Amino acid sequence: MNKPKVEVTVSNRTIIRVIVMVVATFLGIRFLMNISHALTLIFSSFFLALALNPAVSWISHQLKIKSRAAATGIAYLTVLVILIGFLAAVIPPLVRQTSDFISDLPATIESVTSTDSGLGKLVQKYDLQDSVDGIANDMRDRIKNLPQPVLSTAGKVGSGLVSFIAVLFMTFMMLVEGPMWFQKLLELQEPAKREPRKKLAMKMYRVITNYVNGQLLIAAIAASFAFVAMVIASNIFNVEINALGFAGIIALAGLIPMIGNTIGAGIVVVVSALSSIPLAITMGIFFLVYQQIENVTIQPYIQSRKNELSPLLVFIAALCGIGLGGLLGGFVAIPLAACIRILLNDYLLERLKQKA
Repeated sequence: MNKPKVEVTVSNRTIIRVIVMVVATFLGIRFLMNISHALTLIFSSFFLALALNPAVSWISHQLKIKSRAAATGIAYLTVLVILIGFLAAVIPPLVRQTSDFISDLPATIESVTSTDSGLGKLVQKYDLQDSVDGIANDMRDRIKNLPQPVLSTAGKVGSGLVSFIAVLFMTFMMLVEGPMWFQKLLELQEPAKREPRKKLAMKMYRVITNYVNGQLLIAAIAASFAFVAMVIASNIFNVEINALGFAGIIALAGLIPMIGNTIGAGIVVVVSALSSIPLAITMGIFFLVYQQIENVTIQPYIQSRKNELSPLLVFIAALCGIGLGGLLGGFVAIPLAACIRILLNDYLLERLKQKA
């Protein structure tokens, strides 16, 4: 029995449409890749504007300021004064200690190995003096050529500073114009859907602000414990350190979920090593223990209460965010997961209403 032949006819119009779609998709992906940095800055500004909006509203209400731009300016000036004061207290001693350590390192190696210390005896016993001298000379050469990588680093810092200023400017404008744009978007909705959409948007807004408040609380707790530990350890080893400045570093790094305290702890341990190795080891042990406690108790508990997510979902969201978007992805992953949960619940409720 002969099987009927099946012929598929593709019109020229269909072929052209497929080609146009493929080309458009390719160009769209290339376009998004080219502006990915700008989109990151815009998204960061939008998230910061949502996070800072409660502070601006509070200032406007407490000071009886009708101008939203003026309230935003006061909030900005307050944050900048605190940030500048912190940087002025931390950066100069950090740069000075690092510079002195690098400059004195070759001489320190030679003096240690040439005395009757245990390390010196070890070098003499195994005839390692030539190798140590070679290391010291190599370090001298690297220190002489240090301006070259410093210039390269300065260029990257300059580019980062430009991006930071752009984010500050866009955040300011979003804070000033945000309520107006939100009201215009509501007016475009159908009258029957206007109020439900507003409640949904406000619910997601509260999730983001609660997340920021929770992360600030977590960072403050970590900085407080770190400050106490550094004061105690510095007194035990009789070492002068800027405990308050180091606690500020922990607080700033702690704003990044899951790995923020690890970054801050690494900075503190490295800088502590410039003054005292036993102090650095002690602080390293402290941070290792504290981070394990925070990751499984403090952070999941606080964020799960603030965002109505289970500790497991908070942990998974943070890991996925860091894996997909780095530090920024980790920072926004938890509130984004909470917003998706709100949208999904709203969608399911609408479906149930329609079926009923």
